[in-house]
Amino acid sequence: MRDTKTFKRNLGIALAICLLAPLAGHAGSGPSVDRAEKMVMNLRIGQGSAGFYLLESARLSRVVEADVRKALFQLREVDKSYSKSRGRPDDRFLEPAVIKLTQCQDKAKALTEELEDSSRVLRETIKEALLQGSAPPAK
Repeated sequence: MRDTKTFKRNLGIALAICLLAPLAGHAGSGPSVDRAEKMVMNLRIGQGSAGFYLLESARLSRVVEADVRKALFQLREVDKSYSKSRGRPDDRFLEPAVIKLTQCQDKAKALTEELEDSSRVLRETIKEALLQGSAPPAK
């Protein structure tokens, strides 16, 4: 008797869910988002979006920046040791490479800053575009 009662109750709940679920998305939903707005929103988030690529590029450029810094440190230390071993501690035999790596380090730092700035500008521009697009057209 008890199993029959539980079964009827569960069946009633399951039927109610099946019948009311299609109506759930339509009840009181606000203004729908059209395809163009959805495309603009998707620029910012999700794998494969413009925002994703900018953030990923910024992350990789920070890695490059750190690697160049390590290479530059290593090059300077080896240059000091090599100069001492040759009996001329004031000479820098590897100075042209040090100069080139220093330039690379500056460019990597500038690239990182530009990518981070571009990502910020993209987010702000998308936000402004969506806010302007949601306002009713002026008459």
